[in-house]
Amino acid sequence: MELKGKVALVTGAGQSTGMAIAQGLLRAGATVIATDLEAPAWEAKVGADRLIREALDVSQEDQVIGLVKEMNRRTTGINVLVNNAGIYQWALLKDMELKDWERMFAVNSTGTFLCIREVVRGLLTREASGSIVNIASVGGKNAFPSQSHYCASKAAVIGLTRSLAVELGPEGIRVNAICPGSIDTPMLAKVREDIAKNTGQSLAEVKKGMITSIPLRRFQQPEDIAMLAVFLASDNARNINGESINLDGGMVRD
Repeated sequence: MELKGKVALVTGAGQSTGMAIAQGLLRAGATVIATDLEAPAWEAKVGADRLIREALDVSQEDQVIGLVKEMNRRTTGINVLVNNAGIYQWALLKDMELKDWERMFAVNSTGTFLCIREVVRGLLTREASGSIVNIASVGGKNAFPSQSHYCASKAAVIGLTRSLAVELGPEGIRVNAICPGSIDTPMLAKVREDIAKNTGQSLAEVKKGMITSIPLRRFQQPEDIAMLAVFLASDNARNINGESINLDGGMVRD
């Protein structure tokens, strides 16, 4: 997939999935703005001269506005956005505090909204087309106990994706979401630890149970998500809009 001349903003790009997405976009020829709470420190395998590293808290409106404005000034303008920044927390409803709910939505949902809004404002000003890829989750479509705030925040991302695809499609701006299942990352390791701690199972038992719930019998790898994100960002996906694509080895079938 050819992305030469494109400028891509990737949030949550400090490690794991976000890093893989940023590297995939670099390999495809894009200029990549990789962001996280601390500016990513990894070295680019390809296209180091096209990599910009910046610190960004997506839940802070002033930071998002400032970064997008500055990056549009320094480059030819952002026309690809991958909203990957996200958090997870295990919490039963009876134990959940309002601050837990609000923080989950601040990062997973509001952060996604803020980044889309600012990038779209730039695209509309330049009368340019673009592609927005939101990393949601099968949790936004399925029910997982003790993760109600996480699931709700990801369902919000899916709803936002569908609505904006209709609103922005006439402007040449495509909006899609990827719904990963169990990605083999530090976040998944934390999920396994929480399940083991709260159910009395061993980590090995939890891992086996998770894998057997996946028809392909394998966890997703960050590179799996990256390949789909790069495709959706490219002109090869020019007629794909408003989709929430499951990338989960067959866990959720809808």
